[in-house]
Amino acid sequence: MNVELCEEQTFQHIYKQYRLPLHRYLVRRTGNESDAADLTQETFVRMYEKRVKPETARAWLFKTSYHLFVDQWRKKRRAIHVPLEAMGDMPETDVSPEGEALGAELRTEIFQALQELKPRDREVLLMLAQRGLSYREIADHVGCSENAVKTLVHRARKRMRERLEAR
Repeated sequence: MNVELCEEQTFQHIYKQYRLPLHRYLVRRTGNESDAADLTQETFVRMYEKRVKPETARAWLFKTSYHLFVDQWRKKRRAIHVPLEAMGDMPETDVSPEGEALGAELRTEIFQALQELKPRDREVLLMLAQRGLSYREIADHVGCSENAVKTLVHRARKRMRERLEAR
C-alpha cells in the first residue's frame, strides 16, 4: 500500500472520530455555529498539513482549536464597535430555528454553570460581564484589592469553563 494512501486513510479516520466532538467543543467556546464550523475546518486543515501522528491527534486537535479560538476572540475584541444609534436601519436577520435552539441551550447551560459557582465568584463575573465594571470598580464594591479581583475573575472563569466543558 502506498504511503500517501495510508496517510489519507489515517486522516479520514481521525476526522470521522473527532469532527463532531471538536465541533461541539468549539460551539460551546464561540457560542456560534458558523464560527465553530470555520474553526473546526481550520484545525483539521492544519492537522493535515502538519501530518500529526494518530496517537497525539486528539490532544493536538483540541489544543490547536483552542489557540485558534483565542486568536479569533482577540481579533474580534479589537474590532471597532459602532454604537447602534449610528448604524441606522439594519435589515432583519433570518435566524434559523436550529440556531435559536442552540442559543437557548447555550444560555441555559451558562445560567446553570453560573448558579453552581460560589456567590462571590458569580457576583464578580456578572459585574465584569454584564455591568461592564472595571477591576478597580469591582474591587471597591467587593472590598478587596484590584489584584485580588483579577485573581477571583481568573479562577471564576476557569470554574465556569470546567463546568461548561463537563456538560
